[in-house]
Amino acid sequence: MSSTDTPPSEIQPLSWERHQNKKWQGFRDYNFARSAALVPIAGAELLEVASSLPIAFLQKGESWQCVAVLGLVPGQNLFVGPDGRWLGGYIPSSFRAYPFAIGRSAENDDQIFCIDEGSGLLAEDEGAPLFAEEGKLSDSANKVWSFLQAVSQGETLLAKAAAQLAGAGVIEPWPITLQDGESKRSVDGLHRVSETKLGQLDDEAFLKLRQAGVLALAYGQMFSSVHLKKVGELA
Repeated sequence: MSSTDTPPSEIQPLSWERHQNKKWQGFRDYNFARSAALVPIAGAELLEVASSLPIAFLQKGESWQCVAVLGLVPGQNLFVGPDGRWLGGYIPSSFRAYPFAIGRSAENDDQIFCIDEGSGLLAEDEGAPLFAEEGKLSDSANKVWSFLQAVSQGETLLAKAAAQLAGAGVIEPWPITLQDGESKRSVDGLHRVSETKLGQLDDEAFLKLRQAGVLALAYGQMFSSVHLKKVGELA
């Protein structure tokens, strides 16, 4: 599975030249997230996510990512209802900024403030302006940009925490089996914290994790696994 299971979009960097006369409206449903089976989560929302959604780890080369599991097959978000309503108790923060998103510069990997021009939420006559004047974002757009930057920082913090747990040897593949009619199939690519391996750490290794402040993620992930049953029921 991949955390980049996102719907088709026309994401473009915000610019005065392109968007000076554009206004934006807030989204009215979550159809835009319908194909996001996984979504990265940020540190500030860890406890709220753990209370509503299963959390898993994804390995990307030498790095790790912490994600909420919204579906068990790529391209399927089970928490978006037929009418676009959100069916879960908590809405991951990265969804709440739509139609805005963070992009990356191909030259230096700097963050770029972007907007999905295919969202249907841009207009010239209705909504909040994107720019106040040339080169200056409007107050409303600037608040969204600050929010997205905070979310990105929180995602990076959890990714580093997951890497520390992996380095301690307490992350393992998460064997998930789905009943598909009369047959069974496996969901691959997700990882979890091994309660057994965590409990077998010696005092020095455990203290190192505690001092690094990553035990909240370990226990949060283990606690959140009970919500996998809800995902299965929605499926």
